[in-house]
Order: sequence, then structure tokens, then C-alpha cells
Amino acid sequence: MMSTALGGETIAVRRVSPARQVLTLFGDYWWQVPEALPTGAALRALGDQGVKEPAARAALARLVEIGLLSTEREGRRTSHRLTERGAAVIDDEARWLDAFGVREPEWDGTWTVVAFSIPESHRALRHTSRSRLRWLGFAPLYDGVWISARVPASDALAQLTELGVADATAMRTHLERSGGASPRSAWNLDEIRGHYEAFGAVLDASETPTSGADALALRSRLMLGWQSFRESDPALPLAILADDWPRVPLRRRFAQWHGSLAPASVERFRALVAAVDPALAERVTDRRL
Repeated sequence: MMSTALGGETIAVRRVSPARQVLTLFGDYWWQVPEALPTGAALRALGDQGVKEPAARAALARLVEIGLLSTEREGRRTSHRLTERGAAVIDDEARWLDAFGVREPEWDGTWTVVAFSIPESHRALRHTSRSRLRWLGFAPLYDGVWISARVPASDALAQLTELGVADATAMRTHLERSGGASPRSAWNLDEIRGHYEAFGAVLDASETPTSGADALALRSRLMLGWQSFRESDPALPLAILADDWPRVPLRRRFAQWHGSLAPASVERFRALVAAVDPALAERVTDRRL
């Protein structure tokens, strides 16, 4: 599983970096394990995914620097564990994974509307605020007026306040637009559908791996691809989307692949941990959707 705070190369529909791949390992194979993960095992698992050791070590160092991982040393052996903040990121992603495309909350037809004003002289804050709102699932209805079908008004205000936006208002209300236009037009639904089609094409082209290393690599790739929809799909209510909206059926297909790849992937990761510390091998988790 993965936070949305890091970036890198595009695979399917998600920007992938070694740091994202590290966190995916913790989410799928070392979730809520109290012991630290041997660094050697993490490096070899990243190697299975095509990440060279210098890049893998740099990613681990970066995650330590930003407070998501901590380092432990015992003799010549190094291990990494999730910090409290890192565990919170993984747990949040787990909740999203268990719900997105599975449980569709009832929608009462109201929208959260956020209006804010930031002086042109504070361009960095304007950019950061818009990026944060997009990450939450908002889209601009007009300049300075953003909407979401799901996010509570209090959450949006809290995020803007945290960033230092002094002039903001949020409310939950019904929306009517002139000309009969739907508020959903604030989002580029064709583009979002295109992301789903790209991910579906990756699933179509995937073949059952012949080795544990290949299974682990494909499983991580698909996980990162699915998690990209946390950034691109604002989880608009199905009631206002086309009947053939692909979120639910693609989630079902992704979960089938994720589950079918689990035995070989878990066995591979367990072997990598056992090569460093056999006593820790049984701590490897089998995260299923």
C-alpha cells in the first residue's frame, strides 16, 4: 500500500518510485508487525521489482529523513521499521483499499462547497492549497470555489487552516447550476475513465508469473496502479455517473489478481526475510483484499 506524497516514473496510471515500492512492501508483507524488517530483505524485494541497490538504499534513507521509517542496527545488520507516522499512513491507505470500489456510501444529494481567497502574491500557498484540495477529492467549480460530494466541510477547512489559508468558508448544500449543467462537470470524467481503461489494459496483458520474484513484482505493480485512483478518482457517487462506470468491476478484477498472486509473493518475501533472519520469516503477513 502506498501514501500519495511521493513521486516517480509512470507505470500503468500511477507515478512509481522506489520509496512508494518500499511502503508497498510494508503494507502487503509487514503490516502491523512489531519487529523491524531486515534491510537486506527489503533490498532484495526491491531488486525483484527492478530497483537497483543504490536507488533502493536512497529510498530507504529518504523515508527515514521524512519520518516514515526509522533505522535500527544490531552488529552489522540494519533493519527498518515504520514510525508512528509511517504506520498511520499505511493504516489510512488500508482503510481506503478496503472501501474504494467495494462499499458505496449512500449519498444525500448535497455537496461540500469551499470558497477561499489567497492573494496573488502568495502563489506558493495558492498552488499548495489547490493541490491539497485535489488530493482530498475536490475540483474547481469556479476560480476559488471548489466542490466535493464526499468530503465533510470541516475536513476541508481543517486542511486549509493547517496550510495557513486565513480566508476560507465551507458549507454542505444542494447545488443548482444555470443551464441544467451538473456539478460533476467540474471533473474531467473522460480522463478518469481513460485511467481506468489503462489499468484494465494492464490487467488484460498480465500473465501468471512463473517465479515468486515475478509474482511479487507484478503484485506490487498492480497495487500501485490501483492506488493511483485515490489521486485521480474523487469517488463521485455512482448515482450521478454512467451505468457502466468501471470503478466497481475493475476493483473486483484487481482484487482477484491480488489474491491469486499472494501465495507465491508471500512465499518469496518470506524466503528473503529467512535468508537474513529465519526466526522472523513467520512474521511475514499475507495482506488480502
